[in-house]
Amino acid sequence: MSDLADLTATELLAAFAAGTATPSEATAACLARIEATDPAVNSIITLLAESALVRAAESDARWRDGTARPLEGVPYGLKDIVATAGIPTTGGSALYRDYVPGTDAVLAARLAEAGGVLLAKLATFEFACGGAVNKTFGPTLNPWDHRRTTGGSSSGSGAAVALGQVPLAIGTDTGGSIRIPSSFCGITGIKATYGRVPRHGVMGLSWTMDHAGPMTRSVADAALMLDVIAGPDPLDPTALPAEEAPFTSALGQDVGGMRVARNRTFLEAEMHPAVAAEYETALGELTALGVEIVDVELPTFDLAAVAGWWIIYAEMLSLHEEHVSKIEDRDEMGASLLGAAPFVSAADYLRALRLRPLFQRELDDAMAGCAALVTPAMTALPPLIAPEMTSDLGDREVPWLDAACRVSVPFNLTGSPALVVPSGEVDGLPVSVQFVGRPRDEATLFALGGAYQAATAHHLRRPALPAAA
Repeated sequence: MSDLADLTATELLAAFAAGTATPSEATAACLARIEATDPAVNSIITLLAESALVRAAESDARWRDGTARPLEGVPYGLKDIVATAGIPTTGGSALYRDYVPGTDAVLAARLAEAGGVLLAKLATFEFACGGAVNKTFGPTLNPWDHRRTTGGSSSGSGAAVALGQVPLAIGTDTGGSIRIPSSFCGITGIKATYGRVPRHGVMGLSWTMDHAGPMTRSVADAALMLDVIAGPDPLDPTALPAEEAPFTSALGQDVGGMRVARNRTFLEAEMHPAVAAEYETALGELTALGVEIVDVELPTFDLAAVAGWWIIYAEMLSLHEEHVSKIEDRDEMGASLLGAAPFVSAADYLRALRLRPLFQRELDDAMAGCAALVTPAMTALPPLIAPEMTSDLGDREVPWLDAACRVSVPFNLTGSPALVVPSGEVDGLPVSVQFVGRPRDEATLFALGGAYQAATAHHLRRPALPAAA
């Protein structure tokens, strides 16, 4: 059998059901992979080996006695802004290095109740808004090229899943923080509809832009994980009701004849030429599935990105105002973002909130008659880690967040579901596409992404591992 650390959650569950592997064996394989790979990439903040092995043994027994739950025995990791009772939740910051919550975040409790085995708390940019070089815990390095960033802020989640340290991880996404590291690390990630995943117990950054969701090795695993963590929560007034059909029921659906929109202007206007060429190849693979690609206009989406950042800055200041006096303890990028926040006026913030429904309507109108929108998930390759990180667009260098967030922030503003899947490679580094859906229609994204992964092998590529692994 293949190393169990290389299997998806779906494959692990099938092996457990068939009796060809046990949760204890899978957990041990993931722990061995962490030991072999983490010194080079630094994706783990808190390793929970002892408690994970205990839970895995309990899952072994459940499989033997026929009481297995949906994620029974599958190892997973949590971005370290997700509260875990009795386990440190640092937020990637020296300010919270010793913080131990008394209760679990709702999504953490749901994963545990579904039988998942929590293996580690994973690295994050500080408070989900710092920089690639975390002042307290150090940088998480891209598993494909250790000179480059994983992106963020769900940096540890991206690297851990790509390396097989865990098959499932939770990330959060305020301006692209699930989708950027998923793209840079060559994995699958979904920012579901705003409110789909309850956020009670997750450290906040921007309460009208924050999302939490799965980072996995396949679309099938993302749907499986979302089925577990989604649903209403009395502690989160923004949480959506449950869907009638499970998200996994969308897998395997025929996408032939589906119309998918693309926007050649703002969303595709500034890309590295090699990344743009791979994107066109991916669109060709979609059309080979019988999907029709339709050009649409989004005339004011450049303003949607601006409005999104106004909201993030204003709400970040509201949530982190107590940290302004401790700004010297923050990492440089986090400090600069927080330091800029007071320059967004109340009028700017309220104007952005008023504009939000206009952008939502513009997107809805553009997608009329189409099942989804497709965009590049990244406009440039992962940047080299440096004090002033920039992205190479071919003809010029730009601040890396300008490039990385261009195709992500607008969909935090609209609250639309967005799925990122690997779609090729440039210079040995993964590149990805993004499927954007209508609110509450993750099912179409899973159908599209699942069909794309069934027809291609991009998501099966893995970064090189040390010989010891």
